[in-house]
Amino acid sequence: MLAGTHIAFSTALYLGGAAVFEYETNLVMWAIAALFSLMPDVDLPTSKVGRPLFFISVPLEKRFGHRTITHSVIGVSILCFLASPLYFYYPLAFWAIVGGYWSHLQIDMANIRGVDLFWPSAIRVVMPGKIRYRLEVGSKAEMIVFVSLIVFSVGLYPMSNLGLRGGLHQLLRNFDIARDEYVKVQGTNFYSLELKAIDNLTLEHIDCLCPILGAWQGGLIVEHDGKSRAVGASEINHNLFPTEAVLIKGNPLKVITKRIKMNGRSLRWLIEQLPADRNYYLLGELFVDSGVLANVSNIDLYHPVMLNGSTVRLHYAKADDLGDYLNMVAIRGEVVVQFWVESRDESVELRFSGGESGSTPTSLENLIH
Repeated sequence: MLAGTHIAFSTALYLGGAAVFEYETNLVMWAIAALFSLMPDVDLPTSKVGRPLFFISVPLEKRFGHRTITHSVIGVSILCFLASPLYFYYPLAFWAIVGGYWSHLQIDMANIRGVDLFWPSAIRVVMPGKIRYRLEVGSKAEMIVFVSLIVFSVGLYPMSNLGLRGGLHQLLRNFDIARDEYVKVQGTNFYSLELKAIDNLTLEHIDCLCPILGAWQGGLIVEHDGKSRAVGASEINHNLFPTEAVLIKGNPLKVITKRIKMNGRSLRWLIEQLPADRNYYLLGELFVDSGVLANVSNIDLYHPVMLNGSTVRLHYAKADDLGDYLNMVAIRGEVVVQFWVESRDESVELRFSGGESGSTPTSLENLIH
């Protein structure tokens, strides 16, 4: 086959592999795959790679001939051995080299002569079996294959960035696919949901690009109009019923977690210790005096702060969500503070007034013990 056909075929395999195995494509890895798709012809001094590497191609041709050792399992094995250190440090480069090299052998099976894949055995591997369906080098049929591979690669490019599941997700705009994908990758990047939904209480139709906070009760928690809302199929557990949803990947995310013992402390005390210029969420459970009741007027199905008897549950709560709960003093409990920052940002330092563990008010001593 001509060099252009080999490069086009290796490109199609590289992009197709990205769609199936969901690795990230980049120009360098593609160039490596394309370059090594020509390397088996290093045994031919007149080839594209044979001319600059004449000191290798001339001896190889004299000793073994063309399409023998470099087009065989032995040649592939030697290449794998030489490239094996890359497998442990940069696996994608290893597979770009081996995959590009193998693509040359695979498409050469489609020409009239075939490939001595099991050299030094005389058995030749051809594909397809009937000679009239195989390609002659430089023929009109090869040109048709070359152009078809180019068109196919152009069509594959968007799919290679999305993956098969991602491409299906973009096509179907299915919420369940979006949620499943998010669960796999949460905590690695900022993610948003391109969402069309219906409010279960007001029947309002919502169309938004909502930041995702986390997963909850078979759905997702998103931020909409400054409030945390639950999205999902359940009218009991979720505020918003999704009709269309697409997961959108954002910048790399670093989650810095701090655990705070809240015995004898209020949420107001905690908020005063946290840096106001940082993006954070509160999660955890606090046990409070059941005789102290909050004025709960929000009838949303999901709320980041929920009171159940003497237990206050926080689930991706922000300072603005705490309201009537701010002055409640915990008998016991722990709050996990998640700071969401860009991956390049520095760590968050917390300094607690009066010490991190603090003292317990005398009025609560009997309740705690």
